[in-house]
Amino acid sequence: MSSIPRPPAYKIILMQLALTVFVALLAWLHSDVAARSALLGGLTCALPNAYLIWRASRYTGARSTPLMVQSLYRGEAWKFMLTAGGFAVIFVHVEPLNYPALFVGFMTVQLGHLTSAGLRNF
Repeated sequence: MSSIPRPPAYKIILMQLALTVFVALLAWLHSDVAARSALLGGLTCALPNAYLIWRASRYTGARSTPLMVQSLYRGEAWKFMLTAGGFAVIFVHVEPLNYPALFVGFMTVQLGHLTSAGLRNF
């Protein structure tokens, strides 16, 4: 009996980290503060997504379906809390901060999910 291989979800995280670096380099054309803010925004999206993917891909097989679903829900809840906590830490401890660059970095990486469907042949 053959097993279905795990999807290469790590490629999504690599793509998100590459987008984070790309946005930070673009923001660096504006200023150092904008580059750091964009980098933090991208990491605030990519790192919680990495946790979710790690959490969701821990189990395989039909017999593990209840564990997979439970792990997915817990991972999504933690992803939300990590994202909110990341923004809270940034808002409190990072000074100076370029808010537009922070949110552009976050949204660019978040919207990177739209291109992740094409990664299955990557």
